[in-house]
Amino acid sequence: MKTSLIAYIIKFRRGIAAVCASLAVLMVISALTGGKSDHTVVVASHALAAGTQIAADDLTEATLPARTVWSGLFSTPGALVGRTTSHAIAAGQPLGRSDIVSTDLLRGMRAGTVAVEIAPSQISNTSMLQAGHRIDLYATDRDGDRTATLIAHDVVVLAQGGREAQGTNISGLSTSTQATAVMVGLSPADARKLAASMNTYQLVAVLLN
Repeated sequence: MKTSLIAYIIKFRRGIAAVCASLAVLMVISALTGGKSDHTVVVASHALAAGTQIAADDLTEATLPARTVWSGLFSTPGALVGRTTSHAIAAGQPLGRSDIVSTDLLRGMRAGTVAVEIAPSQISNTSMLQAGHRIDLYATDRDGDRTATLIAHDVVVLAQGGREAQGTNISGLSTSTQATAVMVGLSPADARKLAASMNTYQLVAVLLN
């Protein structure tokens, strides 16, 4: 005697219910992710120093689950080529707007804040700085004969750019040091003080807690 379809459904109702529940979960996930289970993002193909002008071979594409992708990530390499990194980038790191030097660096800052870049030749001890650090800026005589003067308090480091400088030590051996430029956000009044000190005095950054 053949078993009817209804009998099969009754016999295997628990398994059928589990399959239906799984399908329902997949439908919900699909709806939340727009029908996509993954998303293409641009990542660094190798480690990039702060201040690097990005080239095509510095980038590659990767696929991430849509639920793990956050806002602001780039999806095409072309949008990044020629831009400058605002801080050090690790190999394989997805790249977003906050990773490049742009007008986004002033987003969320106090109204009226301006951005100023300080060249490596004008400021010392910047290798310890990273984007987001808060610093005081002092001006001192290049020969060390002038007492250091505070010219800007509680300045925000917006970006740090690396530039390679060559030199020799006292033994005559060739050395390589990393001279680092920084971009800072500060008030227009402090920016005027900073501009007046550039090319005349040596600037020193003091990291604040």
